[in-house]
Amino acid sequence: MRYQSEKEEMIARFLRLYESGMINMFEGNITVRTPDCVLVTPSQKEKDKITPEMIIEMDLDGNILNDPPAKPSSEYKMHLMLYRLREDVNAIVHTHSAYATSYAVAREPVRGNMAELYMFFGGEIPVCSYGTPGTEAICADFPKYFVEEDKDAVLLANHGIVTAGKTLADAYSKAESAEKLAMIGIQARLIGEKGALREEDKEPLMALYRNRKKR
Repeated sequence: MRYQSEKEEMIARFLRLYESGMINMFEGNITVRTPDCVLVTPSQKEKDKITPEMIIEMDLDGNILNDPPAKPSSEYKMHLMLYRLREDVNAIVHTHSAYATSYAVAREPVRGNMAELYMFFGGEIPVCSYGTPGTEAICADFPKYFVEEDKDAVLLANHGIVTAGKTLADAYSKAESAEKLAMIGIQARLIGEKGALREEDKEPLMALYRNRKKR
């Protein structure tokens, strides 16, 4: 089978997202770019029953290149748009994790000024305008945030979060970090926000972020 190891890693990461509560049984999606196609997780398949044969191989125009026993995730269009926008992106993770999605529902960016996790995102995680799931409207703001502002993570209004990486491990770690940062932000408000980073504290973290982007 083509891309066996890549497909197995996708399944393993997908299952970890499910077991950690960042997605439900039929939520979320992962894609990985290979030299000649994009690998897409299937739609409406139980996370613990997905096999490598179910992973869809697709070109950047949305044409299916293999014969899988499943349909691709309904969100594949936004993944393909992001790959077309960013040649450096080779993996994308989309979750409905609770804390990040809480910010998306509130349509408020995760500001990231409370913890060193700031360095993973180069500032706040912005909120895209609302769009119907499964349509190109949901990713209408991708050029603004992923290209003009060079973000690697965005919230989808009333929906969830998308993270992009050079590898699947990179995109996955950003999804985890974003969820933790969102959780810290909400809990800090309950306690009382008194320890936000000063501007002079942020710059070294921004330098770390810029160095990470160069790798």
